[in-house]
Amino acid sequence: MDTVAISARPRLLAGSDVANKVRRAGLLPAVMYGAGVGPNARMVAVDPQVVRKGLSGAYGRNQMFTVEFEGKQHLAICKDVQIHPVKRTLKHVDFFVVTPASPIRVTLSVVLSGRSAGQKAGGRLEQITRYVTVACTPTTLPKAIEIDVTPFENGTVMTVDSLPLPQGCKAVFKKSFKIFELFAPKVEEKAAVDDKKKPAGKK
Repeated sequence: MDTVAISARPRLLAGSDVANKVRRAGLLPAVMYGAGVGPNARMVAVDPQVVRKGLSGAYGRNQMFTVEFEGKQHLAICKDVQIHPVKRTLKHVDFFVVTPASPIRVTLSVVLSGRSAGQKAGGRLEQITRYVTVACTPTTLPKAIEIDVTPFENGTVMTVDSLPLPQGCKAVFKKSFKIFELFAPKVEEKAAVDDKKKPAGKK
C-alpha cells in the first residue's frame, strides 16, 4: 500500500469567506471524517500541492494518504474533490479516514495490453467498458485492472463477472456488462485478403 504523507491543521470556522481566506493563504480547505476522527467531521487545511501531486500519480483519485493531524496519523482516501471549473485548481477535498482492513469501493480503469490472437488473425477488438467499480481494502487496492489480451481468439467476450481481478478485490455491479469483445473478420474482408495472397495469374 503506497501512501502520500500530508499534514493537516485545524480550521475552526466554516463558510465560503473563511474558505477563500484559507486559499489566499496558499492552503486547501478540507474536511476529515471516518474511523477515529470522532462523531463529527473535522475542518482542516492542507497543502494543495501535495494533494494534487498525490492525485496525479499512478492511483489517481484512489490514492491513499497518511494524514498527520493533532499528533496522530490517519489513513485516508479522497471521497470528494472539488475543482475550479475555469482555473482547474483544487477548491476542496473530503478525506475519508479508514483502517487498513476497512472495506472501500473505488472505480478502477480497465487497461488492455498486448495484441490478441484474434487480431493477429485479422479480427477486431472492441473495448466496451473502461471503468469498473470494485470492493477491496486499502491494502489490496490495485492501481488499475490490467488484462493481457494476447491469448484470446476471435469470438471471445469478457464480461465484468469474468474479470481477472487481483486477490482481495471483487467487482460490484448490477449487470455484468461486456468489457471487450473480439470480432472475426467479415467474409468479404477475408476473401479480399486471400485473393491478395494468391500468386499472379491464378484464380
